[in-house]
Amino acid sequence: MKKYLLHIFKKRSIMIFLLIFSLVIPLYTIYAETMQSTTYKIQSDSVNVGGQDSSSTNYNLRDTTGEIGTGDSNSTNYFMHAGFWQLQESYIALSSPSDLALTPIGGINGEASEGTIYWQVTTDNIAGYSMSIASVTTPALKSGSDSFNDYAPVGADPDYNFSIVSTTSAFGFSPEGTDVSARFKDNTSACNTGTSETTAKCWDGLSTTPKIIFQRATSNQPAGTTATVRFRAESGSNHIQPAGSYSAPITITAITL
Repeated sequence: MKKYLLHIFKKRSIMIFLLIFSLVIPLYTIYAETMQSTTYKIQSDSVNVGGQDSSSTNYNLRDTTGEIGTGDSNSTNYFMHAGFWQLQESYIALSSPSDLALTPIGGINGEASEGTIYWQVTTDNIAGYSMSIASVTTPALKSGSDSFNDYAPVGADPDYNFSIVSTTSAFGFSPEGTDVSARFKDNTSACNTGTSETTAKCWDGLSTTPKIIFQRATSNQPAGTTATVRFRAESGSNHIQPAGSYSAPITITAITL
């Protein structure tokens, strides 16, 4: 588990800290060549004869003939799956984002601040990956008994624009990137419809229940894909946000499909 600290500083001694936990299941950081053309792709190959899957209610057997030196081996610098069947195991890797500091905002006159943090996700899994976000607390952004509301869309889908009542404050997020899940794509006016991915649009609130924000159905090695999450904290024009040190523990989880 990796931990990253995202700092948001606010006027009147209002500070917000996002503690982000990133989980990768599984985590193997190796790369393999894939032979392909416009009509085929060989995910892995091996020189041998025979081999098949055999199973019953009591066992599962994978066999092959003619291979030597098969199995798993690793050190501090590498992890190797040797042999045809071992190669079928997929990996997923997640980069470590830098800390983020948002521009200061006041807690009296209705101000807002946004910032982004991103991960590079890489997997050789031919079925792709899924990445979700969840908060540890409800609401996510708290300072003692004070808090920002979790952003609440008007309907079941994310709001195209971030909009709150002037007498409240709220904290929300918007995922951005080529692998954004369908729920956060738009048609330039509404979310969960169309194929566009408009920057700083389609806002949702955090929850202790994980929400899928990125997903793809193919491998993306070796370059990987950038997965960006935009965060926004806003206090309404008729709302006074108490001063304090606010924190929001957030969990990001990436898994192979």
